[in-house]
Amino acid sequence: MPQLDPLTLTLLAATLASVGVYAAGIWATARHVRRRTHAHPAPAAFPPVSLVKPLKGVEEQLEQNLRACFEQDYPAPIELVFSSCEAHDPALEVARRVAASYPHVPSRFVRSDPSFGLNPKVANLEGARAAARYDLVLHSDANVRMPRDYLRRVVSELLAEDAGLLSSMVVGVGERSVGAAMENLQLSALIAPATCAALHVAGVTCVIGKSMLFRRSQLAAVGGFESVRDILCEDFIIGRAYERAGLRVVLSATAVQNVNERASVRAFLGRHSRWLKMRAVIHLGSFLLDLLSNPFGLAVFAWLSSGLDPSVGVAVGAVLALKLGGDLWLVRATRGEPMAFAHLALGPLKDLLMLPVWGYSAVSRSARWRGVRLRFGRDSRLRPDEGNLSVRVARRLLG
Repeated sequence: MPQLDPLTLTLLAATLASVGVYAAGIWATARHVRRRTHAHPAPAAFPPVSLVKPLKGVEEQLEQNLRACFEQDYPAPIELVFSSCEAHDPALEVARRVAASYPHVPSRFVRSDPSFGLNPKVANLEGARAAARYDLVLHSDANVRMPRDYLRRVVSELLAEDAGLLSSMVVGVGERSVGAAMENLQLSALIAPATCAALHVAGVTCVIGKSMLFRRSQLAAVGGFESVRDILCEDFIIGRAYERAGLRVVLSATAVQNVNERASVRAFLGRHSRWLKMRAVIHLGSFLLDLLSNPFGLAVFAWLSSGLDPSVGVAVGAVLALKLGGDLWLVRATRGEPMAFAHLALGPLKDLLMLPVWGYSAVSRSARWRGVRLRFGRDSRLRPDEGNLSVRVARRLLG
């Protein structure tokens, strides 16, 4: 075997470290999902809950997602609050049609103020929060579907843990296109395990805004949505505010499903580019660990660096087999159902595509979010996007 150059050796060392990070994610996920079998004792009396759903356009399977809210097996009063920043949002028509099928469940429709802040999702959330009747609020995105017992489980968990804020693992389901399969693999076999590893290895509870259970009174005490109205990564910052206030934050083992059926590859890359950029400005360590969560991509780069050395090629094959087997287990463990092998086999391509996305995210600080182009800095604090670098420099020079 010819002697390998320093770059190849460095990439092989990074691959080995990445295999360790990946294995830690599998271990942490196995530990976390076991909590599902140990149901928290039901409280003597469940409190009433406001379920808030901010809407923006007709998401995939929107009607089924909303019906899952109305059909929650929960023994106390619930209400549904739908909000949109647009008076003629077509998603409101879908929500009204679904609500009419459940006349026994109170529901209301709110027009949010889009000028509340630079983050359009937070502006929409504030409108729903202000209209909620109950102190205990469950927010979930419109593209999220909840199991029928989800509300019962997470409320029991919040009360048993004496927690102030609870969020859930997010898994991807419904894949029919290449982009959707990549998205659902990334959510179920990387993002969900990463949140488990952050909790069980580093002791960090990551709050994911796809689904959050909290009390309005406590949210107000830590600054409310006003404190994050100009923050892109509002969920993480809210979680940090709760912990700084001495309130317990919990990651539930009961997952919610992010429905992705026909997403494009471009949409997949754009979404995770935005998430990577946020991690880069909030916690550099987690951003670097994202690179070390990609053993196959690093192994392929090592192979190319070696001039396609056969011995390095064997290592690439071993990493590929490990990754396919690990992803197979992670998908089944996190979302409770398998993925077709044709979709699972897209994992290596996804991993290769994520390497240049990671590099781009290391230097870019702008994102398009809900139709608005924004720039952000430390802690993902937003400001209007003033155009490309040359335009920004010219504007600075001209005052």
